[in-house]
Amino acid sequence: MSETAPRFRGWWILLWCTVAISLTAPGQTIGVASFIDHLIEDLGVSRSTISSAYLFGTITGAACMPFIGRWIDQVGIRRSMTIIVVAFGAAVIAAGGVQGPITLALSFVGIRLLGQGSLSLVGQTGIALWFDHKRGIAIAISMTVSAALMALAPLVLTSLIDGVGWRQTWLMTGLFLWVTLIPIARWGLVDRPSDIGQLPDGLPPHSTNYQPQRSFTRGEALRTPAFWSLEAIAVLAGALVTGITFHHISIMEARGLTETQAAAVFIPQMIGTVATGFLFGWLTDRVSPRVLLPITGSFLSAGLLLGAVAEPGFLAVAYGVVVGLNAGSVRALSSALHPRWFGTEHIGAIRGVAFSIGVGSSAIGPLIVSVGHDLADSYGPVLVISAVVTLGVSLATALVPTPASG
Repeated sequence: MSETAPRFRGWWILLWCTVAISLTAPGQTIGVASFIDHLIEDLGVSRSTISSAYLFGTITGAACMPFIGRWIDQVGIRRSMTIIVVAFGAAVIAAGGVQGPITLALSFVGIRLLGQGSLSLVGQTGIALWFDHKRGIAIAISMTVSAALMALAPLVLTSLIDGVGWRQTWLMTGLFLWVTLIPIARWGLVDRPSDIGQLPDGLPPHSTNYQPQRSFTRGEALRTPAFWSLEAIAVLAGALVTGITFHHISIMEARGLTETQAAAVFIPQMIGTVATGFLFGWLTDRVSPRVLLPITGSFLSAGLLLGAVAEPGFLAVAYGVVVGLNAGSVRALSSALHPRWFGTEHIGAIRGVAFSIGVGSSAIGPLIVSVGHDLADSYGPVLVISAVVTLGVSLATALVPTPASG
């Protein structure tokens, strides 16, 4: 009798990486937004000061991402995630002890570098390494689940803050990260399928259906127009979605919503994110990026316009949904297209650069929206101008050829 082949480990890797991506929420703008008004009140700083500290923390973290990506390639996802989780939990706990603008900026460096940047990168890299032809559906599943879980973060964090205060909420969150993710990273992950004699997608060993893809080096990938067309959309989404999420409560209150109603807008946003996260993950295996990228950018343009006219009821819900459509589709395309176009041998280094650009762009978003509001005494003009620019860039991506090997 022939020995039964071991069950494909990739689906477990997908589950653990998805959990890790979901728990980057405390370092994501959607999580930090719950603390902004409390920080302003308790630390006695202005909204622009908070935005500037966030910019500093995010840009500093972004500058490290190319090195983090290359390091992940070198040491593997198991060891790198373990180290990142330990450091991220410590940074989140430390965030509860900030006393002023300087310590706040340093706190933002830690949670943005380690949460939004490093933990997201290693989680997405793990999925890319274990799936090839099924990568689109794997990413669709991951984006759907992680977006749904992450969308709950504002409600959970707001409830905790109301119950125990914002400082204790940071402490409890950091401890939760350690308890949940350290075991996953240490005992749940395997670096590559070949480490246990398997192939991506669960193909049988020595399968003739598996043909390793040519892998671009980081330098080769950066010389392709396709890389920069994807990053153009990611930059706009990173900056503008971060900006409107960071100031979400204030934007919605300016349009007549209460704080509770504003927080509830994250629910339709989650629905939009889940819908396009799954759909666009599936479509990346079937439809040209030259079609998908303009659609993704158009979602953002429409969302910004809706933000300028939102009011309690249908328009506020529509705003949340459409912003979510952009967020889900951008994440799906960014996760799927880099390994599809450039292979997986240097995927950490390539995505490290992409993350650096994306995280860096998210740093300026809150300041753009804040300054735009201060100049016009309204959020409307900055949202409309941003929508027009976004639409123009989105349409231009339809003209950019994809890599020859893609």
